[in-house]
Amino acid sequence: MKFSEFRQYQPKPGQNVFVFVCEDDFLVEESRAVWLRIFGGSWVFEKYAAKEFEEIPAGRLMDEALTPSLFTQNRALLVTNAEKLTKGRVEHLTALQNVANASLKVVLVTSGRKSADPLAKIFPIVEIDTLRPADVARWLVDRYKLAPEIARHLVENVGMELYALHTEIEKLKTYVGDTRPIELRDIDVLILRSEQFGPFELDDAIIARDFKKAVQVLGAMLDEGVEPLIILSRIVRVWRQLFVGKGLVGKRSAKDLAAAALVPMWKAGDFAAGCKKFEWKQLAAGFRLLLQADRAFKTSTPNPEGYFDVMLWKLIG
Repeated sequence: MKFSEFRQYQPKPGQNVFVFVCEDDFLVEESRAVWLRIFGGSWVFEKYAAKEFEEIPAGRLMDEALTPSLFTQNRALLVTNAEKLTKGRVEHLTALQNVANASLKVVLVTSGRKSADPLAKIFPIVEIDTLRPADVARWLVDRYKLAPEIARHLVENVGMELYALHTEIEKLKTYVGDTRPIELRDIDVLILRSEQFGPFELDDAIIARDFKKAVQVLGAMLDEGVEPLIILSRIVRVWRQLFVGKGLVGKRSAKDLAAAALVPMWKAGDFAAGCKKFEWKQLAAGFRLLLQADRAFKTSTPNPEGYFDVMLWKLIG
């Protein structure tokens, strides 16, 4: 279901343990207000990783479920990476599920349906649909009252993680103040900033397969504090544009290519010429490299400049 539909969700009464499948951490945090409505009454939320939750004695969990306090709020626990829970802990939760009027609720959070399947066979499941770019852009428009073109530009350049987008919007709001709305140039100046190079020079270097220039621009962006994942999202955006353009080059006009790939019209000629420099096999292999980079920056701490240099060489060198 969509998160907006989840806001109206009403499970069967008397349930104490739920499985919550949601890929985005920001929405997991946003879900607290929804769970409070579902549970009713007064609840205080606590968040545990699966390993920390395993360390809580089973007897203590049951005591808290059976013994409502006259002086404190009832407890609701968000357990992340719940697919890592042991069989024994799941059995304890199964016993908790059968407690009437429990003063303890547990929400087991996983990021994917496949990993949640064993838990879903035992407990009720709420699965939030994977966000698409259009969904994220709409979320930005609704939540922050952005113009649609501003929202799309942010998604294309920052990515689809809501926490990252929220952080960048707060920076932009501070930058522009209350005097005017956020504009495209504000995003290019503040988020994709580089004092040495213009906002499109990294795009241009990749499209032209100019490895030396791409490394120079990327290095300047890193030196000036641009986050590696934001730079990576920019490269991914250009790679998608090349993929779209490659399918049309030679069949449609340069302006048609630019319009289809969302490239500025004044760059149509250079973009069409750049598309001819790439082979399908190279573009397909490039997506695999970009996916590997996304995983690397999210799960480890590689040296950004060295990693990007090697990746760019494989992409366009």
